[in-house]
Amino acid sequence: MMNDIEPIRVSVFPSELQLDVGKTANFNCSIHGTPVGSVTWKKDMRLLSANQRAVFPTPTSLQVRQVKRQDSGIYQCFVNRDEFSAQASSRLIIGDLAPKMKMSFPEKIVRSGSYVSLVCVASANPAPEIKWFLDGIWPVSTRPGTLVSTYLSSNGDVISYLNFTSVDVSDSGLYQCEAFNEAGSVKHARRLNVFGQLFIRPLNNLTALADSRFSVSCPFGGFPFDSISWKRGM
Repeated sequence: MMNDIEPIRVSVFPSELQLDVGKTANFNCSIHGTPVGSVTWKKDMRLLSANQRAVFPTPTSLQVRQVKRQDSGIYQCFVNRDEFSAQASSRLIIGDLAPKMKMSFPEKIVRSGSYVSLVCVASANPAPEIKWFLDGIWPVSTRPGTLVSTYLSSNGDVISYLNFTSVDVSDSGLYQCEAFNEAGSVKHARRLNVFGQLFIRPLNNLTALADSRFSVSCPFGGFPFDSISWKRGM
């Protein structure tokens, strides 16, 4: 008497999964029909092997830990048994993540002629862009004698350096790095104080909306200083 052989039917749950970066993705392959046969998993038609983040708790389950943006794609469960085969798939979508500042620079006090390097490290999904400003107004990229160097690390962090080969008292002020992407932004600002004569950079007229919050930093340089005061209508 021969055993009945049923055709294989396969489904993957969930059929679509959306997660933020750093979360864990779980997929389960449901197989109908006996005998089961061999089970393999693929991502975007490439064979998946177990590693530090891709784990197979059972042959029919897949766990992807601490998901990254590059983990998004189509995950497929393949079942093969003699002349029978079947497959099903699930789509993993990695959602946008607003930037977070992972490393930033402290306030510095230096003398003219010193080499100075300021650094900001931010993570986000998608990878953020980082821009630098002086006193919250002027883009640093337009200042002579400065060099901005930005690159993407192996773990997906964006690292940006602002370097001064020979800092001058005119370079002193409040320096700000801003990391931003489609999901949001984050800022960090600290002073670079250079010994020398105090001065104030001229400000153009500023515009603000009624009933809205307005803030501006005093665009001064030089060091040391005792205090800062504001006057209106002078």
